[in-house]
Amino acid sequence: MTMSSHKVFRTVLDYLAIKTQLGDRLTADNNYAEAVLLKDDQGFVVAIFPAPHKLELSALRTVLHRDELHFLSHGDLDALQQYFQQQPPNPASKGFKFIFAEALAEYENIMILFDGQTQPLQLPPLNSSALSSRSLFGTSISSSPSNGPGSDEQTGGMPKLDIREQLKNIQNLPVMPDMALRIMELKSNPDANIDQLVGVVSMDVSISAQVMRYANSALFGQRGKVKTLNDAVFRVLGYENVLHMVLGAAMAKAFKLPKNGPLGADTYWQNATYSASLVQKLSRELDKSLGVKPGLAYLCGLLHNIGYLVLGSLFPSEYFWFNKVLSAKKDTPVIEIEQRLLGITHVELGKQLMQLWHMPEEIISVIAYHHQTDYEGEHDSYVRLLILADQLLKGHNMSDADTDEVSEVLCSQLGLSNEQPYEAMDEVLQCGQELDAIIKNMTA
Repeated sequence: MTMSSHKVFRTVLDYLAIKTQLGDRLTADNNYAEAVLLKDDQGFVVAIFPAPHKLELSALRTVLHRDELHFLSHGDLDALQQYFQQQPPNPASKGFKFIFAEALAEYENIMILFDGQTQPLQLPPLNSSALSSRSLFGTSISSSPSNGPGSDEQTGGMPKLDIREQLKNIQNLPVMPDMALRIMELKSNPDANIDQLVGVVSMDVSISAQVMRYANSALFGQRGKVKTLNDAVFRVLGYENVLHMVLGAAMAKAFKLPKNGPLGADTYWQNATYSASLVQKLSRELDKSLGVKPGLAYLCGLLHNIGYLVLGSLFPSEYFWFNKVLSAKKDTPVIEIEQRLLGITHVELGKQLMQLWHMPEEIISVIAYHHQTDYEGEHDSYVRLLILADQLLKGHNMSDADTDEVSEVLCSQLGLSNEQPYEAMDEVLQCGQELDAIIKNMTA
């Protein structure tokens, strides 16, 4: 007896104050889901999965680390129905956990069909607070009749959410913001000067504040407080550094991410800001023959994951699922999850946007190859620098790198000692207060 065939399901949703509505009439089994109620001494679990599938109890127990979970009999369900009908709504109840199978990611709406009814019950959006606060997403807990256990992950080679196909129907990617265009004009003008740069930067209060905070950070060892933008550019940061810093901050304003999650705005900007500072710090340690410019290295660090901004802005529902799957599969490389779930990666999206915006080739190379540790080719010093920074940041839970093991090979290729990357990381962490203030400003 599945929970979807018992009226207690609706009663439980009412008890938790989860609002539902009647969905469209269905004609095919694979258009709706089933919900099964289970219990142990920790409380109740509602497992929701595609109707053609079979719930795999052993997989569910493993995912939740709850070995005593068991199905409820028809008599138990009747008793629960009577009990919850007599209780006032309690949306704050801690006794229920919902778990949604990864295979449901491709469902536009999740609807539960009851026995004897032709119209299903449609659940609210999964990113609603009523569900997301008590739910686990993106796990393999069910199997289809043809594939057997674990088949949530077996999709015949096709991604569950076909972003690549949807992208074909989008006429235009985001246009470059006005301020970024002004900065690009200065960048291409050999006669541009500090006064012109300060004039453009002054037009945006939040970006001006970021420049001032960065100039006053311990990263530059400046004696005395920097009080004006002119001083920040002329005395501390330099024209090229500020140009690239402001360009990255201005471009990012074209996008908005949800605040929380493994790749929410807080996490994204933490990685971008610390990465930019770290690669700029490391770039100053490199031999000049490598041709790495600190200002451009900073911009590479700030923008290397901009594909996530594209994904989150253009496809918010898919990005929600992507974040939930990342939470459930923390040990799986992010590129592997993207390819299997979305059919496209943040690397591809970021590269496409940077080409559209005619950004420097160094940035495009970094975006395209920063997950390939063996990359050799054009601008590989920038790419290696970024990979090294991401590995260092991974050790502090600040990056999507596949490993936190710092590559001695990369250090050697960049002419760095094995100690220099860690020393640079320590210096950046010591400036955490200033960098965190910049992050807060970016996510406000």
